[in-house]
Amino acid sequence: MVHAAAQSEATSRPTFEVASVKLHKDDGVGPRNSRTTWGPQGVDLERPLAFIISEAYHIPPGYIVGPSSLTKEALWGALSQGYDIVAKADHRVSRDQLRLMLQSLLADRFQLTMHRESKVRSVYRLVVAKGGPKLEDSEPVGDLVMSRTPEGFVYRHAEAFRICGLLSSHLDRMVVDETGLKGLYNFTVKLPEDLIRNALPKSDLPSPDSPTAGRFADVLKPLGLQLIAGTASVEYLVVDHVERPTEN
Repeated sequence: MVHAAAQSEATSRPTFEVASVKLHKDDGVGPRNSRTTWGPQGVDLERPLAFIISEAYHIPPGYIVGPSSLTKEALWGALSQGYDIVAKADHRVSRDQLRLMLQSLLADRFQLTMHRESKVRSVYRLVVAKGGPKLEDSEPVGDLVMSRTPEGFVYRHAEAFRICGLLSSHLDRMVVDETGLKGLYNFTVKLPEDLIRNALPKSDLPSPDSPTAGRFADVLKPLGLQLIAGTASVEYLVVDHVERPTEN
């Protein structure tokens, strides 16, 4: 029933006019898997499949899981493979429309089917602090940039929810976006070095209290944001089926 629903949803989504999907090949210096371009009429991606799915569904990769019948190793063995995807629409469309087209491509070329499951978890809520957000507004068109520099993790032409993905990969709880910020921004996140070297193991303790959130007051203050420990319903994307596509 899940598969039928997913297939019905796929037929109602818009599609790209042309699309090229190629398995990423090592060029001798190691896989880069690092290009993410959202243009006014298409996408140009060189990323692992998990990241491509997260781009299509507008969520951090940490919110992608597998069914209980599929081991974590088997799921991420497939999702960690890199692909080069270049796809174009026949006219200029919004980024939201491009995401729907990318969802169609994943369903058609990767035979990707999935469903959503919500679970109550101990989380950190990312919210706007008193005084308002201090993110720099970005130009509406431009390449998404995510890089690590001596100054921190640098984002350009990025959505605020990407901060949740970064923090979730290092903290002891998932971070959910409750900022209400919908635009594109330029910002830098400077994480403590000890957390970069050693990510905290995930915990799902029932207590809403956590001393970890307080450590990030100085990290998020320049952005006008803060973390609040608590519980929330977290929506996950559960991958039911995925195949390696035929290259073109």
